[in-house]
Amino acid sequence: PYLRQESSSHPALQGCEDVEWSSIPGCQVDVPAVLRGLLDPDAAEMAERALDWLVMSGPMSISATMAAVVPYLLRLTADPSTPRRNELFGLLLVAAALSVPTDPDNAWDLAVSGPEEDHPERALCRAAFVADAAWVRRLLADDELLADLHLDDGERASLVQAAGL
Repeated sequence: PYLRQESSSHPALQGCEDVEWSSIPGCQVDVPAVLRGLLDPDAAEMAERALDWLVMSGPMSISATMAAVVPYLLRLTADPSTPRRNELFGLLLVAAALSVPTDPDNAWDLAVSGPEEDHPERALCRAAFVADAAWVRRLLADDELLADLHLDDGERASLVQAAGL
C-alpha cells in the first residue's frame, strides 16, 4: 500500500488541502496524503501509524500538529465507513486527555506535564475540540462506535471537558 497524492472528495477532508501545514512547527509531512490514507482500507494502518508519529511529540505529549488534525479526525471517525475508525477514536481520546490544562498547584501534574505556558499546543487542541463540539457530541451518541469500545468514565469526561460540553 501507498499513500495517494491526489486530493479526496470525501466530505470529512474538506479544507485539509488549504491548511498551511508547513507553517506548523515540526510538521514536515504531507498531512493531506496521510489523512487520505486513512480512507483507503489497504493503506489505513500505515497512515494511522504515520499520523501517530505526526501528532505526538513524545509518549505523553501532543505535537503542534494535533490541533490542526483534530477537525479531520472527528469527521473521519464519525463516518462508519472509515477503516480503523476505533483506532482513530482512540487517538482522539488521547488528544483530549493530553490537552487537559495542567494544574499549577499540583506538583505532580507540573512534573509530568509541565507548565501550561510551555505547551501552547494543549490550548490549541482544546480550542479545536471546542470549535467542533458538535462532532464530539455526535461521536459520544454513536452507539455503533461505542459498542465496540470500552469507553470508561474518565475517557468520556476528558473528551467532554476538551470540547467544553
